[in-house]
Amino acid sequence: MRCKSLVQGQRFRIYALVLANGDCPVENFIAHMPDASRKSMLNVLRRHAEAGQILNEQKSRLLGDGIFEFKSRQGDRLLWFYPPSRSGETIITHGFHKGAPLRSEIQRAKQLRDQYHEEVGQ
Repeated sequence: MRCKSLVQGQRFRIYALVLANGDCPVENFIAHMPDASRKSMLNVLRRHAEAGQILNEQKSRLLGDGIFEFKSRQGDRLLWFYPPSRSGETIITHGFHKGAPLRSEIQRAKQLRDQYHEEVGQ
């Protein structure tokens, strides 16, 4: 499983997972977001990359088991994790719109994270 660079800043480099078939769910999701939501989400990503972990739970929060979410004002979400042995990196697994079953989205993020760890040997 590869990663594609999305945003680089002073504190973090943010990557999107690229699946074995070459699909990048994060890029596809962001590309289809309405303009206002995309702008809001990109601001959150830049803020995280530049300043570090966002403590405002309206923008980012821990969902459990090492899975976090970035949130736009318009209800779009990106799930992500920190790779354990790669300091200064954030890896986004996928995105969804508020209202989707959160448990299944968290489960999907965990599966993608675990697959990433298996493939890169972490």
